[in-house]
Amino acid sequence: MTSPDVLTTDDLDDIGHYGHPGRAEPQALLDRLVRAVDEGRIADERDRGYALSLAAGIAEEDLKDLDRALALIERGIVEDRASGESELDSRADRARLLHLTGREDEALAELTELRPLLESEPGATHVTEVLEEIGRADLAERWLTEAVRTLLTRTREPGGDTLTGDEQEQVAAMLFGLLRQRHRLRHELDLGHDDLDELADRLDVAAEQAADRAAAETSGLLYWPRNEFNGLLLRWPQLADQLGGTWDEHRTGVERELVALAGEGVPGLALVPGSAEAYAGFVTAGDRDPADEDTLDDYADGLADQADAVSWPPGRNEPCWCGSGSKYKKCCLPRSR
Repeated sequence: MTSPDVLTTDDLDDIGHYGHPGRAEPQALLDRLVRAVDEGRIADERDRGYALSLAAGIAEEDLKDLDRALALIERGIVEDRASGESELDSRADRARLLHLTGREDEALAELTELRPLLESEPGATHVTEVLEEIGRADLAERWLTEAVRTLLTRTREPGGDTLTGDEQEQVAAMLFGLLRQRHRLRHELDLGHDDLDELADRLDVAAEQAADRAAAETSGLLYWPRNEFNGLLLRWPQLADQLGGTWDEHRTGVERELVALAGEGVPGLALVPGSAEAYAGFVTAGDRDPADEDTLDDYADGLADQADAVSWPPGRNEPCWCGSGSKYKKCCLPRSR
């Protein structure tokens, strides 16, 4: 922690970890977060909403105070809006809390306002996940169906082939995610197999074939946990060109690469954590250039079968793959946008 008075992004990530010692005294931890926001002691102003969402989570999960959680998440939405950060997750969580506090009509109205994002923003399936949570799986299926058909129509319209490569990857990833969630949901609702289910099946088959082809070229995506990353750059600063100048840059790049691979239909994605000490031994043993891309690739290949590979993506409410301890939806998921 850079100062006892200022909370950095890393500090907030640590607080979000369920194993954080402060969770033993949740009220004190909640008060600390709120005071830091009120007194301007959040290092990055864009994290003010993040801090309040963490406080809301503590109020809901640890203190069982839904009204306080709702008030905090609403403050967080205001902060996200002011800083230009995505409000999607916080607003979906607000809808869930509204439902839990008996305000079902307001909850549905909130989700309805977010519905168009299913057609434009990766990760917007959180909206339909919340619909499922509040007992409206039938409506979630309908929204998913309409979003998929809209996106398919858009890609087939004249000019649809003028999308940039990044835009094509984003649309492909969105369609794949929507189709898979819809496919699962229709199975749970015991609905018949339709043309979009057939498309989902074909995409799954294509994804498996793509994975088989990719297996010959890659055996896992290498990433460096925070301490290992810092140790690596301390020893070889030139690796910043390959890995990013900061750990935030590194994990953002890894998350975006994973999203791109998912957009290509590659299933079973996983990450292998690197070790600065082991990498030093690998470089020394082979008399290799540590900053050479081939050296990094060969090192990653050697880690392919290790037991501590991390599957991707985690659930939105599960700990993030990067090891910060924060929930994925509040940590690396937004970095891909």
